[in-house]
Amino acid sequence: MVVDTEYYDLLGVSTTASSIEIKKAYRKKSIQEHPDKNPNDPTATERFQAISEAYQVLGDDDLRAKYDKYGRKEAIPQGGFEDAAEQFSVIFGGDAFASYIGELMLLKNLQKTEELNAEDEAEKEKENVETMEESPADGKTDGTTNAVDAALGNTNEKDDKNKARTTSGNLTVHDGNKKNEQVGAEAKKKKTKLEQFEEEQEVEKQKRVDQLSKTLIERLSILTESVYDDACKDSFKKKFEEEANLLKMESFGLDILHTIGDVYYEKAEIFLASQNLFGMGGIFHSMKAKGGVFMDTLRTVSAAIDAQNTMKELEKMKEASTNNEPLFDKDGNEQIKPTTEELAQQEQLLMGKVLSAAWHGSKYEITSTLRGVCKKVLEDDSVSKKTLIRRAEAMKLLGEVFKKTFRTKVEQEEAQIFEELVAEANKKEETYMKLAIISCILKIQKFTFFI
Repeated sequence: MVVDTEYYDLLGVSTTASSIEIKKAYRKKSIQEHPDKNPNDPTATERFQAISEAYQVLGDDDLRAKYDKYGRKEAIPQGGFEDAAEQFSVIFGGDAFASYIGELMLLKNLQKTEELNAEDEAEKEKENVETMEESPADGKTDGTTNAVDAALGNTNEKDDKNKARTTSGNLTVHDGNKKNEQVGAEAKKKKTKLEQFEEEQEVEKQKRVDQLSKTLIERLSILTESVYDDACKDSFKKKFEEEANLLKMESFGLDILHTIGDVYYEKAEIFLASQNLFGMGGIFHSMKAKGGVFMDTLRTVSAAIDAQNTMKELEKMKEASTNNEPLFDKDGNEQIKPTTEELAQQEQLLMGKVLSAAWHGSKYEITSTLRGVCKKVLEDDSVSKKTLIRRAEAMKLLGEVFKKTFRTKVEQEEAQIFEELVAEANKKEETYMKLAIISCILKIQKFTFFI
């Protein structure tokens, strides 16, 4: 007997709802009542917080049992309720895909690299200032003194001075060389620090690939170590279809599933094709895969440029809105200052652009990691060729399952608010593709494809 149904009513579920039904209800309700979805409703934030508290209780088996028996007062999380916005971001992100793709490090690494570069630039600036302040004046020739000496005929004294200057000059050059060596050593030290960070990240990435490879082999072994008949294959597909149906509702879940599926299918197809025609059968698929990597790179750069341009436009709009003097365009026509609503719309658009760029960067990292994982799984020399072929076939089957996963119309209506922002941002993405192509052409000679 449930003594209080308020939380159930807030989520719109029955008192006998399963944990999955409660989670789905929270997703739907939190999107409907999110303050960003209801900017003109002053009570939206309060409703959003109430829905969050309801889920924090009903989503925890122990708290739910206490709530059902004693009511709200006895069902408070240890440490209190989390902020609704934080809870929302956690439930829509989460680590549901961690065993498939590991922890995404791209954005963290970029931030760390920027910090090291900033430190490097600050140090260089400091060294330049110190070098200018310590520039030796001793090495300069006193032209006036030389002229007077020559006019008075003080040649012996002049010779003595020249010797002194020569000695002083040699010392100055020596000191200068030592200074340059010190500066060079400092620069090398700073460079080594950045290189050390990159080496550490490379080691971490390899550890991640090793662990993900073991996990993938375990997943594939469900089929590869079975009787390996049609019934086993159907059972294998059904198992991962059920898992995919849960994963697809995570934030960007469908996109991540399709990305994983594409890589699995592609790498398995290349391996299986290479077993025919003296190993030449996989060349076509490999070239096709390289083309896919190139296009992914263009999309990633395009999204970044798009976000950057949108940010600049927002800065101009903010500057125009705070300027008390009238503004004119290049033709001399007075410009209308942007309204508060227009600024809010531009900020919303910018958020979408930034998320779009972050997603493309994350997708690139996911693809890169999974290619390394698949390579390790399919080039394992500790097992027989027969086992490798079975792994490739199972990997291809799993890839097909993930590639074909979709959301129903009802599920799509529950699409996460972040995904909707990105979808809006992507409407204008093609406008900047040419800029991305130019940027890639400038960098292409430094870019290496790893397939």
